[in-house]
Amino acid sequence: MTPALLLKALTAPWAVIFNTAHFFALNEFRYSKKKSLILTICFMLPLIAVVLFFYGKFGSERGGQLALLFYIMPQIIFFYILSRYRDGRFFFTFFFTSGISIFIIQFSNLIDYYSTSENHIVLFLLRMTLYPLALFILVTRFREPYKHAMNTIHIGWALFAVISALYTIILLLIFNFPTTLSTRPEDIPVLAITFILMILTYQHFISSLLRQQKDYHEKEQNQLLEIQLKMMQQRMEQTETAMRNTEIYRHDLRHRLNTVAGMLTRNQTEEAREYIGHSISELDNTEIRNWCANPVLNAMFASYFSYAETKKIKIEAALDIPAQLDLDATSLSVVFANAIENAIHAVCKLPEEERIIRCKCIRHPKFMFSISNPYIGEILLDEKGIPTSDECEHGIGILSILAYCEKNDAECDFKIEDQWFSIRIVKN
Repeated sequence: MTPALLLKALTAPWAVIFNTAHFFALNEFRYSKKKSLILTICFMLPLIAVVLFFYGKFGSERGGQLALLFYIMPQIIFFYILSRYRDGRFFFTFFFTSGISIFIIQFSNLIDYYSTSENHIVLFLLRMTLYPLALFILVTRFREPYKHAMNTIHIGWALFAVISALYTIILLLIFNFPTTLSTRPEDIPVLAITFILMILTYQHFISSLLRQQKDYHEKEQNQLLEIQLKMMQQRMEQTETAMRNTEIYRHDLRHRLNTVAGMLTRNQTEEAREYIGHSISELDNTEIRNWCANPVLNAMFASYFSYAETKKIKIEAALDIPAQLDLDATSLSVVFANAIENAIHAVCKLPEEERIIRCKCIRHPKFMFSISNPYIGEILLDEKGIPTSDECEHGIGILSILAYCEKNDAECDFKIEDQWFSIRIVKN
């Protein structure tokens, strides 16, 4: 192999590494970041060896064609197994990042072919520069909104996945078959038209994502209003029931006192004691339980804790929340409601004797709220320590909590220890 061909061959593992990095930056995995990375490295090293073998055995043109064919299919199977989402989201992400890699490879081939250099130094410099640049753009400008869309939008991906796959196949055919594009300059206008169509298609895709995200936020706002309405309605029902019971008890109080006085006159002290105990028990049923001093948060806690108790869940709560808060109590109540609702959902999967939720809130030195609950099964945390779930509603609750923390300068962390899951929110 000549030095020029060796220089070109060295860009092959570089392309494989960064193509994998592009996909890794956008995709959601079933396992932790560390485990996924280790498995990917173990899989990609032999694949890189295969790519180098084709280059060395068949030369840069034929070897490149074979390498692409034997490189893409094993990757699809491997990453499909590893991915959290095994639907249109996975296939769109895979073919989108593959299209970026194919474009960089063939664009550098064309520029190198029409340059005056014959030692492939132009090709080498272009690939060494464009791959890291593409990764930088994906990570800094595209990853966060894209992953947010993957986690919140669950429809419409299949069509774009098919379109993205077709564009990838078209690029492969244009660039490589029947010969490389550098030997077919008459086909360059076809390539230009294809790129224009790709840009328009992906622009439409991005616009569609933005519309769906807007619909999601509207749905989330409606959900918040429903939660608030539900809390207020339940609190009103509890208050009305307690008031009716109090009126009945007050009406009967004179008769009860006369009954006790008659028992004491007849020296029926034991019967009087039992009667008083029964009356006290009935009086307790008229009490409206207050969980904290803030009326909005108290209504929320009363609503959700009452619901939890109907599910045979034991509540242990120590809530030091004043009547007046520097925070928006309504927004905060929705955050707490989402956290408690997730805890109820997890605890209901356990036997009744193991169902318990612990809530704690302090206001000094900082306002801090935590919820802990046992769970069954497995909870995975992503690279940011955020729990992942395929359950749509669960995902919305977590995202709502994180959005609140980001907006209100608060920190949120999650902890898993001895089959207990904890969430803690601290206001900075």
